Amino acid sequence: MIKYNDRFEFERDKWQWILTENVIGQDKNGNDKLKQKKSFYGTLRQVMNAICDKQAGECGSVAEIIELLSDKESRMEFQAESILDNN
Repeated sequence: MIKYNDRFEFERDKWQWILTENVIGQDKNGNDKLKQKKSFYGTLRQVMNAICDKQAGECGSVAEIIELLSDKESRMEFQAESILDNN
């Protein structure tokens, strides 16, 4: 599993990329509970675009979106280097 940040992680199985989004929800008694939402993608680029789309919806300005997009690119490079270093 590759951790993107505290909210997102992703991994690859034999057929697809699996993106896991960690969300704090509530159980039936109203207590906080960690929920994991999984979504499935064919390519790593689709995973990164999905992360970016979900986070862009929370941005308050164009400047924040630009920062998010640059961060996405640098994280992709860092993750690729980490994976290559571990192999």
